[in-house]
Amino acid sequence: MIRPFQPDDAQACSEIIRACVLEDPGLSPQLKEKLLGLETPAAMLERAQLYYVAVHESDGVLTGLAGLDLNEIRVLFVSPAHRHGGIGRALVEHLGSMVPQALFKDIFVYSMPGAAGFYRALGFRDRGPAVFDIRGTPMETVFMTRPAL
Repeated sequence: MIRPFQPDDAQACSEIIRACVLEDPGLSPQLKEKLLGLETPAAMLERAQLYYVAVHESDGVLTGLAGLDLNEIRVLFVSPAHRHGGIGRALVEHLGSMVPQALFKDIFVYSMPGAAGFYRALGFRDRGPAVFDIRGTPMETVFMTRPAL
């Protein structure tokens, strides 16, 4: 079930993000350390105040989360134990349905390189690399777009 984020979800969402960061083989140890240092329940609550966040819940357990800021997917994580079951796809489709089509023709994401294949399978197209500075450490991403639903 996909539902809007609630403040009580902050701890579980933060734990999902931390688990995903730890398991990402494409992140350098230095970048992992910086990302983990930034990821807290308070940071999750702040995200939810800045843009729409949805969670996927199964049998009372949060298994994934996704966030949308106008037409940008700002966050998408599925618990490593629950991957390959369609949760990520369902979350992306949910976010896509929230994009105001009268205002935006595309939805976009800055994907981690390891997740680009997932987004390609959902119809996103590579538009080029983009690098973000995470407290002095570069984080490489792939800018990807697809038509809004």
